Amino acid sequence: MACCLCAKYLLLFFNLIIWLTGGVFLSCGILVLYKRDLHELFALLSYDSHLVPSFLNVGYVLIGVGALVFIVGLLGCCGSVRESRLLLGLYVFFIILVMGGELVVAMYTVLLGDEWDTRLPNTLKRRLSTYNYSIPQRFEFDLDTVHKQFACCGIDGPTDFHANADYKIFGNRLPSSCCNHLLNGVCNEADSHRLGCFQIINEYVQLYSRLIVGVGIGIALLELIALIMAVCVCRNKADEDEFY
Repeated sequence: MACCLCAKYLLLFFNLIIWLTGGVFLSCGILVLYKRDLHELFALLSYDSHLVPSFLNVGYVLIGVGALVFIVGLLGCCGSVRESRLLLGLYVFFIILVMGGELVVAMYTVLLGDEWDTRLPNTLKRRLSTYNYSIPQRFEFDLDTVHKQFACCGIDGPTDFHANADYKIFGNRLPSSCCNHLLNGVCNEADSHRLGCFQIINEYVQLYSRLIVGVGIGIALLELIALIMAVCVCRNKADEDEFY
């Protein structure tokens, strides 16, 4: 009996954490959708790439996962307090569903590794060769914003623009977004940002990826322990019902 009571309160405690985590995911999803300075970065990374998700998809996935985790945590809390076999049964089903989704995301991340390291920068450099100095389109605006936001130039560096036709037509000058200070309204390579945008963005993404992986592993362990606790409470409740 004491063991069951301990499992019940542990289940309640773990699900309070899971419930709060769902709220955090929801908040992050909403932040991603409405934080304007991230729009251009995700839009740039999504150009001509089938594996890198669009900006809106990232936000919607975070909101969907957050809502599901939020509901799962709520089911676990209610089920543990009321010791309801129905609620705990639904909880076990959804927690397995969430863990399966986390496994899919992990596999997708592994698949994305090759795309991120090789194909994505090569694709962006090919697109950079058509950068239009005279009539900027969405790609040009997004790249200019990333140049200014991260103080970088090009994908691997300012020399990426050497393959651009407009670079030669306009007297070997770079887009103005590659320089903090223009000399007579012109951005020369000697005055431009030296680092490529992909290197800076990669460091930025790696930093947050490690944080997300750590949080994800912690949540998965909590879910596994909570799943075991839920099964214990369900079995104990079934034994009590048979006894009475």
